[in-house]
Amino acid sequence: MYNPRRLAWDDALTTGDMEIDVQHKFLIDTFNDLGDAIQHGAGMGSINKILGVLRHYADWHFGKEEDCMERYHCSAANINKIAHEVFIEKTTNYQKEYELSGDSNELALKIHAELSDWIVNHIMAVDGKLYPCIHNKPKPVTS
Repeated sequence: MYNPRRLAWDDALTTGDMEIDVQHKFLIDTFNDLGDAIQHGAGMGSINKILGVLRHYADWHFGKEEDCMERYHCSAANINKIAHEVFIEKTTNYQKEYELSGDSNELALKIHAELSDWIVNHIMAVDGKLYPCIHNKPKPVTS
């Protein structure tokens, strides 16, 4: 049986803003819940509910993160906003596509894999640019 990728919080993901970091940890936990639901065959209702949570999380969190980037004059603010718009569109489409699939495990795994890549790459590459804006120094390197 395929084991969906699990994500774990790591200091390399920190943005330097405690509230944003706590929200990112919630995102990672919810993403892992999606993987668990897929792995254990929880069914369409559970998977669709988690996709809905991710979609609502995006609406709530992205506004807070965008405000934070504006407040600290982060150079990644515009890129961040565009990436958020793409994520919202993707999650909305994923949820619709999954509902129409009639509980396709293959589609659920595809969605999970794509979200995994987006979450890690976005937090590290874009959200991580917030750290030096808040602290006026480069982000520490972790091993």
